[in-house]
Amino acid sequence: MAYFLGSDVKVALTTEHNTTGVLVASGATGLYTLSTTTSNPTIKKRGGTELGTTNAMADVIGLDLGIGAMDEDVSYLGHRTPLKAEVHKETTVSLTLKRKNANFDIIFSGDSSGDVGRWGVNEGGSLADGLAEPDNFYGYRLAIHMKGAKECFTVRNACLVGHTVTLNADGTQEETIEFSSQVEPVIDDAAYSDPTGDAEL
Repeated sequence: MAYFLGSDVKVALTTEHNTTGVLVASGATGLYTLSTTTSNPTIKKRGGTELGTTNAMADVIGLDLGIGAMDEDVSYLGHRTPLKAEVHKETTVSLTLKRKNANFDIIFSGDSSGDVGRWGVNEGGSLADGLAEPDNFYGYRLAIHMKGAKECFTVRNACLVGHTVTLNADGTQEETIEFSSQVEPVIDDAAYSDPTGDAEL
């Protein structure tokens, strides 16, 4: 895994839907609600502008990036060394942020109605429940812009798999959000905003 300080990267987070984002709002009773929307979402829709550095997440402290692959061992008679046949890529992203609100608490754990946003938005524009076959709209997209704007590491169709909150001695709170993707990442000089193809899932 590679660790980057928040000063060395800029991270943009969107859904995989091209028109719909995720909204966390506080209702009249003070309870939070989680829904999808096309206007002023908490997590924006997928697009070139939305994945750019101007929409990068604020107060990123650090980022852990893990790049790997899931292999299947195939043994051959008379050979000590097995064949390592790649099944799929395995990319993990762990983001540590200064905690300013309960947005990621609600997205990961669910709102007062039980709606959970870990799997992003489905094709119909509503929250995915994680029980259907993954499609092009599954999960979230992260664009990790390296310092100097020379390289961007785009993680596609990533599921939110972990969220923790820590309290420091000085009273400040930090939160860590973890994403996992089995789709091959794209490394380019700009964020990759094209939809994921069926053969890549």
